Amino acid sequence: MLTHTSLSGQFDEADVLQLPDHRFVTHCFERYGLNRGIYNTIDEWLYRFGVRDIVQRRQAVLAFLASLQPPDRTNGTYLKFGKGGLTKQLFDFMTKPKLVG
Repeated sequence: MLTHTSLSGQFDEADVLQLPDHRFVTHCFERYGLNRGIYNTIDEWLYRFGVRDIVQRRQAVLAFLASLQPPDRTNGTYLKFGKGGLTKQLFDFMTKPKLVG
């Protein structure tokens, strides 16, 4: 059962990962300024990169989007990528060394 963490309609991360596809994309749009086309590109790229499990892929999507967020982002602003910028940033994000511990 989904439980809201606040009256604004935000969910726990575990709940967000289990949302139906349309609601997950809507969450990404509202929280990160991401449109459906960019989401589809990210999802497809991660799948081709080898992230086959949907929950792991959604975790990667959320981590990637969080890494791009400026601290002063306001509602109504959207993520923008130049030509080839999205795939380059995805590659850099997925291949950078991860801190352990």
